[in-house]
Amino acid sequence: MNILITGGTGFLGNALTKSLTKDEHTITILSRSAKSSENRYVTYTKWNGKEMPLEVRVARFDVVINLVGASIADKRWTDAYKKELLESRINATQACVAYINGCTIKPKVFLSSSAIGYYGGDSPLACHEDSPNKNDFMGSLCKQWEDASKDANCRTVLLRTGIILGKKGGAMAQMVPIYKMCIGGTFANGKQGFSWMHLTDWVAAIRFLIENEKVSGPVNLVAPKYPTQHEFSKALDKAVGRKNLFIIPKFVLDIIFGERSILFWGGQKVVPKKLLDAGFVFQYPELDAALKNLVT
Repeated sequence: MNILITGGTGFLGNALTKSLTKDEHTITILSRSAKSSENRYVTYTKWNGKEMPLEVRVARFDVVINLVGASIADKRWTDAYKKELLESRINATQACVAYINGCTIKPKVFLSSSAIGYYGGDSPLACHEDSPNKNDFMGSLCKQWEDASKDANCRTVLLRTGIILGKKGGAMAQMVPIYKMCIGGTFANGKQGFSWMHLTDWVAAIRFLIENEKVSGPVNLVAPKYPTQHEFSKALDKAVGRKNLFIIPKFVLDIIFGERSILFWGGQKVVPKKLLDAGFVFQYPELDAALKNLVT
């Protein structure tokens, strides 16, 4: 297959590209900077995040995967950065939709990123794909992100991704060193949901969704069981062989991170109902086994 990926140079995109090229799929990655490729199956094309380059508009792709979005955790949520978070997502998604709708022969599927923040920054109830959107900042951001994809004239899958755990990036790259120094622990009361997924399963799920023509619309990309944040912290203690006893109160998180602190004291309890109903098999359905794989 010939596959177009926007935002393909990040933690998730690199892992997905590595998997796809093993099966000799050809990948075009849109990147903000010019890059050369040492992999004969991968081509990098520079773009501005808003309009498809000419060489993309005249090409034909079987699959379009949109992974673009400024990081929600990197900076304080000022009004200016909130605008960047929204515009980076909307602009890239609309560019993909315009490309798809301009094709004489349409891609067979458009997979466009979203996040479990769709259900709100702090959702105490179990959520599946039919659960309602929450009208806080994270919920509104994800809702507008998803709405931007809905006019694509091909099968469309919305990737409501949770916290992805992998060895060489993402949350684990930040947490493991802290826990090994015994300065990790529980945020606020620790009862918030921690909906996670092993990177191996995330990549496998994307490939499953490309091939499974019966699945469309929102899909939760999380493991079958969600721990609380406190339970996750204790499991990571066990995996690294340390005890982390810190409890960081909500008011301290609010002082340090401002509105963005909800990423720490909030959380979601999300069920991957569509994946399970479609027959997807998780390699790492259990947290302890996943952490053992990632830490050792």
